[in-house]
Amino acid sequence: MENTPESGLGAQKQSAPDEWSFLPYETELEAPRRELQVMRTVRALVIPTVDAVTIALALMFSFYIGQNWVNVGRLSSILGANVGSISSELMLLGMATIPLWLLVFTLFGVYRRELTRLAVSTFDELPQTIGALAVGAWLSVSFLLLVTDDTISFKATWVFVAIAWLLLIFMLPLARAVVRISLSFYNPFQTSALVVGAGEVGRSLIGRLHRHKEYGLRVVGFLDSVSPEEGERRGDVQLLGRPSDLRAIVDRYGISHVLIAFSSAPYTRILEVIHECQEMKVGVSVVPRFFEALSARVEMEDVEGLTMASLPHYASHGLLMRVAKRAMDLLGATVATIIISPVLLLTGLLIKVDSPGPILFKQERMGKNHKRFTMYKFRSMRIDAEAMKDQLEDQSDAAGPIFKMKDDPRITRVGRVIRRLSIDELPQLINVFRGEMSLVGPRPLPLEEAEACTGTADMRHMVQPGITGLWQILGRSDIPFEEMMQLDYIYVTNWTLRWDFKIIFRTFIVIIRKRGAY
Repeated sequence: MENTPESGLGAQKQSAPDEWSFLPYETELEAPRRELQVMRTVRALVIPTVDAVTIALALMFSFYIGQNWVNVGRLSSILGANVGSISSELMLLGMATIPLWLLVFTLFGVYRRELTRLAVSTFDELPQTIGALAVGAWLSVSFLLLVTDDTISFKATWVFVAIAWLLLIFMLPLARAVVRISLSFYNPFQTSALVVGAGEVGRSLIGRLHRHKEYGLRVVGFLDSVSPEEGERRGDVQLLGRPSDLRAIVDRYGISHVLIAFSSAPYTRILEVIHECQEMKVGVSVVPRFFEALSARVEMEDVEGLTMASLPHYASHGLLMRVAKRAMDLLGATVATIIISPVLLLTGLLIKVDSPGPILFKQERMGKNHKRFTMYKFRSMRIDAEAMKDQLEDQSDAAGPIFKMKDDPRITRVGRVIRRLSIDELPQLINVFRGEMSLVGPRPLPLEEAEACTGTADMRHMVQPGITGLWQILGRSDIPFEEMMQLDYIYVTNWTLRWDFKIIFRTFIVIIRKRGAY
């Protein structure tokens, strides 16, 4: 946490005037307020439009499947009644239920998340989406039964909607994810954001948002209580004024989201900023301070009227959770090995043909409870790579004890390909079977790098290391060492099976994008 007085909202330079602002000055960031309001409205309508189109496609596919693939006779015998046929009339009437589905999504708060959440995760909203689809399907069947006559059977209606519902479970999240990712890189659909606080926390936040364009946030500028010089910048972002200028700046630049990122301001001032944002109907996110940032498992206790926050040592969980995680590791490793076995064989052959040396690279790493183990990888470097490392030490692109080079001369031709696709990590499934690693966890470091981890960074050794983890899905090699350790700490103190599933899911997306892999 930053404690420097110049970074907080309560600080002032003695030489600065009491009131100042850059508001009279014109910059290239300004845009007509009406145009920004239009774009904000368009952004809010994108996902409902995508949903409407996807539902229409699902209904058409359901009609096609019902006409061509469903064995009506066999289905009739299973249901104990004549199903009848799924007619074109039923399909057309089904199209009339699209507003009903959208109404259900609205009532479930799906579209409100698009306006209030900093980043909407398709994976996170999946349970909510499935629930809304179930209610939408039930209401659609009820509507169709009310408006259809006896020529369309009750069971045909149910089959038609059931097929559409099953299709939508897969089609809807996929369509939303594709559209969100695509639009996040398109400037007019990016959300204009304002950062309050120009200290270490604010600068770190801006840097992360610049690295991760998929959040769809365009940082227009930042506010801080320290009186700046005219046009002062933090990287590519300009200082626009003080927190007292919030309303005017939000209106002038069409800000849609405010990010509060300071750690030394009084809570009362933070609450004032939040209240102003709520009054202006602007989304607001706050970087948590002190114990809020340490763990999601804070337990609030009352001690004679004094509220205390109790923090767990780390997310050790009970025996059942640990057994479930181990079962998930074994099942996942078994399925993965069967599916990718041709890739493993082909990679081994290419490595052998490409350069002299063994197929597998073995290195001693630090595991749970500081226990050492031999980790396996496909060899992606020359056999004299370790000897060359000392000569290249001063060319490392990574801060801290970790050695990383974007254009490492030790990497072979095949090695460069398998590293970008993360194929070189697949032999670590052996370590998973042996109980030395998990599918998800902090990455195991070489001994010399692991021994440099002290304090909270050393907590990474309280859990099983993993093939993938938080910093693999949030930037991989592009993330600074200090941030890597912070992400490991967050995982250790918060891990759940749901987190593990989400990290595995997002790992595939990161591999496809090839972001931060070298």
